Amino acid sequence: MKGVTLEENGFCRFPDAPTERGTKHLQELIDAKKNGFWAGVLFLVQMDGMKSFSPNDETDSEFGKSLRMAAASGVEILCYGCKVSSDRLILGEPIGITL
Repeated sequence: MKGVTLEENGFCRFPDAPTERGTKHLQELIDAKKNGFWAGVLFLVQMDGMKSFSPNDETDSEFGKSLRMAAASGVEILCYGCKVSSDRLILGEPIGITL
């Protein structure tokens, strides 16, 4: 799971800073899928009213390339909104993904 907090005009993106660790996680999911396991990544958007999600290629193009490669390899890419309060997180509606 990756928490998404970057938003611009109703469009959310990940990452908000370069993430070698995030790219490494995607490569591990690709390997798991190649070895016959189910694999997926959940982007959890911590804001309301988002129109769509996409990788932030301007900040980290390698992560964007890896996310597209993961999707092409059969890794399930999920994105959901959520409501956060002081004592809980409630899963919201799915958010469209543009790769």
